[in-house]
Amino acid sequence: MQRARQFVIGVVVATMAGTGLVSSAAEQSSAASNTIKVGSIIPVTNGSGGIAQPEIKQALEASIKAFNKRGGVNGQKLELDLCDSAGDVNKEAECARQMVSDKVVATLDDFTYFNPDTTAKILGDAGIARVGINFSALAEWHSPVSYGLSAGPIATFVGIGQALIKSGHTKLAEVIVQNPSAGTVKALLNPGFKSIGGEIVTEVFIPGGTTDYSQYVAAATKDGADGALLLLGYPDASRFMDAMQQLDSKLIVGVSGSSFTLDNFKKYAAITKHSPISDATPNVSSSPKKFPGLKQFAKDMKASGFKLNELKGEASGAWLSVLAFVTVVGEAKPPSIDAASTVAALNAARDVDLAGMIPPWTPSAKSDSALFTNVSNPYMYTQKFNGKTVETVTPAINVMTILTAKG
Repeated sequence: MQRARQFVIGVVVATMAGTGLVSSAAEQSSAASNTIKVGSIIPVTNGSGGIAQPEIKQALEASIKAFNKRGGVNGQKLELDLCDSAGDVNKEAECARQMVSDKVVATLDDFTYFNPDTTAKILGDAGIARVGINFSALAEWHSPVSYGLSAGPIATFVGIGQALIKSGHTKLAEVIVQNPSAGTVKALLNPGFKSIGGEIVTEVFIPGGTTDYSQYVAAATKDGADGALLLLGYPDASRFMDAMQQLDSKLIVGVSGSSFTLDNFKKYAAITKHSPISDATPNVSSSPKKFPGLKQFAKDMKASGFKLNELKGEASGAWLSVLAFVTVVGEAKPPSIDAASTVAALNAARDVDLAGMIPPWTPSAKSDSALFTNVSNPYMYTQKFNGKTVETVTPAINVMTILTAKG
């Protein structure tokens, strides 16, 4: 359990100076300009961490542009202050200090995988809300300014495993890029998986920079494993699937919906049509009758030149973080919008309807878990690719009931 407490999920997902409070004078200046400065810390380019997620930057920009056209927050337009962390420990801390120095009122859809403790302290000390934070470590789950729209990547892992076990694949392999924290995944997930009749029986650690995945496909069937949690982002997942096709492997792999486009699913249809998929938001190709917000999301992305078949699932998380900020702060109608009033609005909000994209959201809701404290949305959707679209199954599952089970 101690190893689990030290688990830094952000490093796993790589495979898929304190500061003061914002000054009132600066906040008044921001309000007077009729703009609201929001920030985001994202690895847009590759650095030492080897992560690049330019699609999230583009989706945030497209979302803010669309919401501004609809009036922003009660007539005030959003201005995005984005800092490219390049997946670097020092740069993430620098980005957090930039958010404070630039006096953002909140951050949206943050990804601070490599230095989560420092960034959480800097933004927490400044009282800057992190709306839609992608949780990566205990410091973020425990921070009073964390307002996640899901439980983070760990929830995806649980969702994938639950779906595999439910479909009869009870002996699981964990396939993950090798890193210092990869060895803790099994210990963290297995108690919950055992409580629902399954178990990770073998671990497959893939060294960074690997080009030949054949031996790792074979390793994923050791100890009787017939299903695998593919904890790899795209394109690493594509290389694994290429090897599966070359070997004519019958292994069933569960994948994260946030890492794949519809074109990716179609390219590997022989595999993905049998893959359990998990994501915190409905796929853009799912039915808008079930998820009313999908229609507006798709329209907003198209307006900025996105082709929906080339849109990764993670783009909806970016859009949802903007929707959450605009909705909560807009309904609160504070006299001035600053860091303090944003936190107050989030703490006061109850059962917020975010266009049906996730269950009604209470930003300040807490988890019963001592580890995953600030999980205000513990739900994940199971999804299925039918060859043409990705269907999203309702109702969503509460992953915290699995993650906190004793086995």
